[in-house]
Amino acid sequence: MTRIAISIAALGAVLAGMATSAFAASDESTLVYQGASGQFTVDVRPGEVRIDDASPDWQLYDESEQAIYTVNPAARSYTRLDKSAASSIRSQVERLRAQVDAKVEELPENQRATARAALLQSMPALDSSEHRVGLDRTGRSETVAGVECDVVQVVRDGQPAETLCVADADALGISTRSFDSVQSMFKLMQTLLAGTGFEAAGLPYLSLAGMPIRFTDTNTGEKRQLVSVSHESLPDSQFAIPDSYDEKALAPGAR
Repeated sequence: MTRIAISIAALGAVLAGMATSAFAASDESTLVYQGASGQFTVDVRPGEVRIDDASPDWQLYDESEQAIYTVNPAARSYTRLDKSAASSIRSQVERLRAQVDAKVEELPENQRATARAALLQSMPALDSSEHRVGLDRTGRSETVAGVECDVVQVVRDGQPAETLCVADADALGISTRSFDSVQSMFKLMQTLLAGTGFEAAGLPYLSLAGMPIRFTDTNTGEKRQLVSVSHESLPDSQFAIPDSYDEKALAPGAR
């Protein structure tokens, strides 16, 4: 009887260990999304995030450098966007706004409002006005690719915009260290967009407390959603820009 009791206890310990292992958050994760424009993949590990969309380029966030790289394999080149480069871009945007305003003022007064509206439609960077972006947490939960998420409505200037389903790190099996790097990337993106006219166009990632695993554009109806999550080990090469690639200026005078 004692031997049986010990065997049962040992089996229980093994099963408990298996359960802990199965539900342990992973430092390395790959999220694959599918949308009308193609596949969208996010590779995450502590300190680094790689994003591949349907375009030939891919993006790399390096937390230690507080920089986002856009890599162009076809041209064997990359650009780097950090706070210094963003400051230069904001200065260029301000000069462009001043030039456009001067041109608009040369028009007859009854044409100025229409001209400004048309320019803002085609060039969001010219918009220096403040916009309110908020969240309406619906209280509803759904499941996408086997992952539970909360339905959230983005509200822009009082009007419903994108609809999201947001999953927290635990639901996705992403470790705290890796998710902290994702949040750090979101924070840098917010800083880089400030003052460019695009800050209100992006999603309020820092307020989401998770990652959108389904995105629906209210205006176009376009949808992108998670189709799989895996936690396989990721090679260092997945987050490395080849040494042979050349750095290109982000924009004339940006460096």
